[in-house]
Amino acid sequence: MSQENVDKAREFIAAYNRRDFDAAVKDFDPGIEWVLPAQQHSDSGRGPDAALRFFKDIDETMEELRLKPQEFIDAGDRVATRLRHQGRGKRSGLEIDEELYHQVATFRKGKIVRMEYFAEWDEALEAAGLSG
Repeated sequence: MSQENVDKAREFIAAYNRRDFDAAVKDFDPGIEWVLPAQQHSDSGRGPDAALRFFKDIDETMEELRLKPQEFIDAGDRVATRLRHQGRGKRSGLEIDEELYHQVATFRKGKIVRMEYFAEWDEALEAAGLSG
């Protein structure tokens, strides 16, 4: 089941990058916890709608933000994904190409029940039950 979780984490990012948000949330549990770092905590929430709202808000400020996975770490019922973010601000025109946040997806019975983001890769690894 663990490789299946990695595949689902990979599919989530691919669907997000295509802006196929329905496909991005297809493996989300109805009660998924969408957890963002403290500075963006107001964008956290429960359920796929919280994630969809977040995706749409990003698209209002960024020109097609793309998530570039650097690695996927299989931790059984969790998958840690090291991410690079690429995009450009719609109003500012400023480009980004850096590791802003990394994600840890927690799975239960084939569904993502929690998606949490961390500013530091070591924090993501720790949350996945691994050492950095």
